[in-house]
Amino acid sequence: MRALLYFAAWEWINIALEYTATAWVKLPRWFLAVVAVNLATHPAFTFVLARFGHSLQVVLPCEAVIVCVEALLLMAIYGFSRWRLLVLASFAMNAASYLTGIMMSI
Repeated sequence: MRALLYFAAWEWINIALEYTATAWVKLPRWFLAVVAVNLATHPAFTFVLARFGHSLQVVLPCEAVIVCVEALLLMAIYGFSRWRLLVLASFAMNAASYLTGIMMSI
């Protein structure tokens, strides 16, 4: 139960952080889209980190894959005509959470 509460808290913080980092994206239901893409990718990322550790050799490739997957999911929601905006938003979301994680570990 404790692990589930920890995961839920970490997920909520991550969603709030990524939504805040992309507040400049003025698309309808943006918060719900951020929630959806995070729920699609974050559990797998958490599993990989638990299994293989938090080294740069693990985290950076995972983050790159997550940026791509989340951008594709956002394109599926909003259409491929906005691909530049959605790739940039996905990058900003993950850069913000990654850099926050680094600052928290210092």
